[in-house]
Amino acid sequence: MIYFIACLSSFLSGMGIGGGSSFIILSLLFELLNIDQARTYNLILFISVGIFIIFKNLKNKKIFDKKYFKSLFFIIIGCILGMILNKYINSEQIKKFFYMFMLIIGIYEIITSLINIKNENNNYKKGE
Repeated sequence: MIYFIACLSSFLSGMGIGGGSSFIILSLLFELLNIDQARTYNLILFISVGIFIIFKNLKNKKIFDKKYFKSLFFIIIGCILGMILNKYINSEQIKKFFYMFMLIIGIYEIITSLINIKNENNNYKKGE
């Protein structure tokens, strides 16, 4: 089961749609890993997929956009702050924070989907 979850998560990550989050959720849901193990394997998955995508984008010359280089500073700052904060938060708190984060993202996605459906219906009715 863990191999299937890793493959599915890598597939989603390669498409750029949050494979790491799905890996953590599924491995915790099926009680295959504890939160610390899931986070560690998620980082390994993220780094592996990231390296592959970097080489692919370098080959296709899609990575030399200035906005990516400008955001690099903020990415590094966020990583450093996350590593510092990780020293002071225990695994259970991180697990609860992760679940709350995913709940908020889920609610946001449902609301925006409903708004988009409503807007599409209104646009369809206007075009009749």
